Amino acid sequence: MTTPTPVFDDHCREAVLGIRSALLDLYSAVGADAARPQDVARQFGLNKNLTWKVARIIGADNAFQAVPLIPGAGGLDILLKAMAVAGAPEAAINNVRSAVSEFDHMVEIHTGDRATLELALDSMAAGWNSERLERSRKMAFLGASGIWGAQARAKLSCNLIAPNADDPGRLDLALVGGLVGFRRLRAGSAWPLFRIHMYQDDGTLIEERSSPIDPAGDNGAGLRLLPDFCTETLPDINAVRDEHEIVYELADGPVGNLGTFDCFFGEYSRGTVPRHRDQDNEHGEVGSLITAPIEALIFDLIVHRDLEFAANPEVLVFGMRSPKETSYLPESSGNLLPVPDTVYDIGHGPPNAATPLIPRYQEIMQRAFEACGWNPRDFYGRRLILRYPPMPSRVVLRFPLPDRP
Repeated sequence: MTTPTPVFDDHCREAVLGIRSALLDLYSAVGADAARPQDVARQFGLNKNLTWKVARIIGADNAFQAVPLIPGAGGLDILLKAMAVAGAPEAAINNVRSAVSEFDHMVEIHTGDRATLELALDSMAAGWNSERLERSRKMAFLGASGIWGAQARAKLSCNLIAPNADDPGRLDLALVGGLVGFRRLRAGSAWPLFRIHMYQDDGTLIEERSSPIDPAGDNGAGLRLLPDFCTETLPDINAVRDEHEIVYELADGPVGNLGTFDCFFGEYSRGTVPRHRDQDNEHGEVGSLITAPIEALIFDLIVHRDLEFAANPEVLVFGMRSPKETSYLPESSGNLLPVPDTVYDIGHGPPNAATPLIPRYQEIMQRAFEACGWNPRDFYGRRLILRYPPMPSRVVLRFPLPDRP
């Protein structure tokens, strides 16, 4: 009877833990202290880089994090020969060889080579470290910049939420968005900078009725720019309505640094969405569409102090199959992408929102509070900073809605 092959992640975990266990036994047999890799290098005449890798494998909290550290055939031979000279039992040395052989067999079955294995683990984010995930996203950013011929230093998405003064069962919303350092790397056709829409849990779009934060930036067709904060080099931008969406579309313009610009917009609406859970909505959420290669996303959620249910949003990033896919799919659909989920507290008011990534952000926030008639001291902020957000994707901050009293 043939023994079934374990599923990928279980098989990989078992193989790595087998190597760790065998290395622990080997070190114990010769009196080597894995916590002191430099001492081990001097004691056994080994390269410090090799003993450091072994120490990291033995001490790794998560098996997947040890994968890039597992020595190749040459490094393994050097290690085992040194341990044999030091008197390590043959059985301990053979156990290490057997464990590494089982790991290589696992690699051959599931991915074919170690480089592909690391990519698979990176994609899974199965206990993977955030630095490696960021490196992968950076490579994707560089590739997308070349392919699409455009990039931006930063994107801002700031959503403010407050109780509606006339109807306690509804919420007021404000949105401030922007791109910093956007530039074309080649001449091209119109580019969608922002897509603005509202939707229910099932993805059904809701018709939006909003007002501009700065009336001077309202062209009457849905364009809600903040002209005082846009650069003078701003090219023509048109507002294109697509069903219930507004798309800010960039016209063709100069290539490279001469065409670099910052662009900000802002709007608010009263009583637009329900405050409590109902048959159509169990969660509240705000989202930011990533439709261009971006170095950093600054995603702020500024919440009134009476709305404690939104204080600790969950971070979700959904890969999009097309630029017009405005609603996310359930996690079970497989398009949930691995990202760090740390949301930082940025305290109260515009001064605490300042960041070097967004020029004059404090002034922009002050303008938004004044337009909405809100006191900044009544609000507190949460911030997600995502380096090299994947494109195309939808980044979401989601929170459960409370039951109606």
